[in-house]
Amino acid sequence: MQPRRIALLYDPREGDLTLSPGHVYLGGLLEYLGYRVDYLPTDQPLPERPLSGLYAGVVTWMTSGPPLASDAFDNWIAARLDEKVPVAFLAGLPTENDGLLQRLGIRRLSQKLKVKPSTETHDQALLGSFEAPLVIRIRDLPALTVLDPARVTPALKLKGDGKEYVPVATADWGGFALAPYVLEEGSEHRRWILDPFAFLRKALRLVPLPSPDATTENGRRIATVHIDGDGFVSRAEVPGSPYAGQQVLEDFIKPYPFLTSVSVIEGEVGPKGMYPHLARELEPIARRIFADDKVEVASHTFSHPFFWQPQLAEQGENFEAQYGYKMAIPGYDKVDFVREVIGARDYIEQRLTTPRKPVKMIFWSGDALPDAATIKLAYDAGLMNVNGGNTALTRAFPSLTGLYPLIRPTRGGVQYYAPIINENVYTNLWQGPYYGFRGVIDTFALTDSPRRLRGLHLYYHFYSGTKQASIRTMHQIYAAMQAEHPLSLWMSDYIPRLEGLHRASLAKRADGSWQLRGFAALRTLRLDPALGWPDLGRSTGVAGVRDLPQGRYVHLSAANARLVLRDSRDPRPALEEANLPLKHWRYRDDGRVEFAFAGHLPLRLVVRAAGDCRLSAAGKAFPGKAGNGLWTFELPMEQVRDGQLVCR
Repeated sequence: MQPRRIALLYDPREGDLTLSPGHVYLGGLLEYLGYRVDYLPTDQPLPERPLSGLYAGVVTWMTSGPPLASDAFDNWIAARLDEKVPVAFLAGLPTENDGLLQRLGIRRLSQKLKVKPSTETHDQALLGSFEAPLVIRIRDLPALTVLDPARVTPALKLKGDGKEYVPVATADWGGFALAPYVLEEGSEHRRWILDPFAFLRKALRLVPLPSPDATTENGRRIATVHIDGDGFVSRAEVPGSPYAGQQVLEDFIKPYPFLTSVSVIEGEVGPKGMYPHLARELEPIARRIFADDKVEVASHTFSHPFFWQPQLAEQGENFEAQYGYKMAIPGYDKVDFVREVIGARDYIEQRLTTPRKPVKMIFWSGDALPDAATIKLAYDAGLMNVNGGNTALTRAFPSLTGLYPLIRPTRGGVQYYAPIINENVYTNLWQGPYYGFRGVIDTFALTDSPRRLRGLHLYYHFYSGTKQASIRTMHQIYAAMQAEHPLSLWMSDYIPRLEGLHRASLAKRADGSWQLRGFAALRTLRLDPALGWPDLGRSTGVAGVRDLPQGRYVHLSAANARLVLRDSRDPRPALEEANLPLKHWRYRDDGRVEFAFAGHLPLRLVVRAAGDCRLSAAGKAFPGKAGNGLWTFELPMEQVRDGQLVCR
């Protein structure tokens, strides 16, 4: 088994997991590298089982000193050293155990640095060249030095007061990068001083591996569109003053070729909500939206709770319940989570949709941080979930500190964060400018290059259909997405791909091949070019590869597959890209392939082949267009079950 888990330890004294810098700043980067992150609170007993063979490494991000159970923590870290699982300490060093420090080859100095030091060592590959430059600071500098230079290699070494201070180093056991040389802290935004990718790879000795990837499928960037129900009842500032629900349907959902996941708030549109006198007008609009073939049905709760764990939220710095704790629905004085999750689902299924299109998801409202019991309630009700997180890289603030993780594990099941945040953030909480959401086009670019960190994920509220400026902006965003020719998925189809990202396992066999299991709906691996190319004849469940500047994206046709690699590109006909999910791809011989696709748009696929290619499906032949070694086929079919490709 190839270890692809990282154990990330955090100290709950510094806040809930959702506030932990290790989760917020590192989680998404580790996911990009292809790893599953298991978050371990240090106020609970740590796993007693060996980690070797399952975990690629241990990371701590703790700045409050040793945890309360410090002896148990120190023993646990020592056990990881015993089994040679790499350990990386970030921001703080949470131990004062002299024996453990000596084993790490470091020791604490008796006094802190008080004079301006000289820089003795600076490894520019690890810090100062990624986002923020290296600026020598002594405030909060840890009084730490290296005992054994043969085992511990400083990346930054400062000299002053006749002593050497080392805040960043790698070692044979892992490494450490301590404040103030991890992040450059601003009043509202942060930048990496450390190169987190280079440091983690070196400290944890991460080897290149086929990385499960949820940004791309069949060589195309994945696109999702999901709409929170807020503002459905608002009037659009256009001739006729239609409700926002109607405006969004006519202006955005119908014209553009994107599958769209749409939610409503029962308390806005239903007869038991805030506007019972408008329900006869609003409900028919919701029915028309849900009846559209490109739309899937979701719930945005009954009363739109603004705080799913109010007692936890109230402890936050600068907490303010500006809009109260929920919508002020007459007769509904206290949030009932069963009513919010199950009751709103039942309302939508009974009054707004048909058995053919049931409610598949709940889009968390407000702060979107439900507890484990509420997440379990949703799963038990058959509802997938999304929302939360705050990914919003912009031209003004392009730092990767703005990249949240996709996954928040809880004991009640996984919460899936919104891949990119909504227009509320880009428009100053909808105070304006109303064209501000145009910045998401920059987010699309910044999360695509130089690394593809996200697909194209458009997430907005119905109120974006109310202002002239926001309507124009939405058309610009849709046009930008369309120009990239992505693969469009409903959110309920995207979430199982994230499930694969979380659960996938890789095993490297004795013959060098990779056994892939548990990928759920995930169908992409990203290869470091140093790993080579897929051998299509010897692999199973592998359909092709698209080589892009961001990586080498391998297309899978099944949740379980076998990947064999070779040094050069395989000459067999291979899928280069397609706009629909791939269901089957099997080589009958070196020039013949049988395949199947299923989606909701006419199929367009591109095949790389050295010779001439012919394609047939449903008893019909379809001509292709050749150019630059690629054959492009367009079929007026959304489902292809018996496709045949012959290239000679």
